[in-house]
Amino acid sequence: MFVDASMLRRTAALLLAAVAAFCLAGITGCGEDEVVDPYVYTTLSRVMDGDTLSIDFLFEIDAPELEYAKGDVAIVRDGNRLEFLVGPDIENNYASYEGARLGVEKRFDHGAPFTPHLFLKRINNNGIMTAVDSVETYMLPRLFTASKSQIETPGAPLPDLNWQRVSRIKEFYPENEGDELIKVQSIVKNFVKAPRHDLSEEQLANLTEADYAWYIVFDKASFKVVDLDDAAVYMLELLKAKNLPLIGSFSIASVEDSRIERRKTRGELGHICGTMKINWFKYGNTFVHGI
Repeated sequence: MFVDASMLRRTAALLLAAVAAFCLAGITGCGEDEVVDPYVYTTLSRVMDGDTLSIDFLFEIDAPELEYAKGDVAIVRDGNRLEFLVGPDIENNYASYEGARLGVEKRFDHGAPFTPHLFLKRINNNGIMTAVDSVETYMLPRLFTASKSQIETPGAPLPDLNWQRVSRIKEFYPENEGDELIKVQSIVKNFVKAPRHDLSEEQLANLTEADYAWYIVFDKASFKVVDLDDAAVYMLELLKAKNLPLIGSFSIASVEDSRIERRKTRGELGHICGTMKINWFKYGNTFVHGI
């Protein structure tokens, strides 16, 4: 039996082409690295407790309910703990993330070295990934675990201080110059951010952010807050928004000796009797550095 040589050549060529195509497909498939999502899906608690590992500290969590949001920083309540979530204008944008998964990076040292937090990097909405513009700068309140001595700081009736009784005010002020300030625990129901009481008329007419200060306002004596940690302001604004008192440790930093100055009333600020430091304060079970 004889076979046409040209037919054999055509058959061989077709077989070689098929083999080449198969090998090329195999090489292509094997040569491509499988795309692995670096975000590890888990819960917020497991991320913050370090119970889930990720090489680049990238995680995906279900969008949690926010406790409070202002600007680029939000607070998430996780049981008795507060966690910080940072993202561009999260105050106004977060509503659009409902029902989605958040791709976040766990950070330890940005703005507050002792405040681990989550930095928003992407939104996963049913498999559709949307990158989130980064936030260049932000500050976070410095949280801490109170020591036994801090918890046992003695209480004092600071709200009862009276501009007419400067001797009583000085009971909470060091007797000798250079001595450490006296630290006491108290409760402040009224604290406000207002134009500084010592501004000139010209300054009052052209206010800038630097012209504002926080004041602790009691019924008969008020104090300008000094040396306030810039990031602690976020928590003061949270307390104001929720109409909650300021509870913590305070120190009188200076006393206005002039009765003429003390008797002046400064609108909502009342009688300014000196300056005060907020050493630390509490929000729920969380302790926040004030200075």
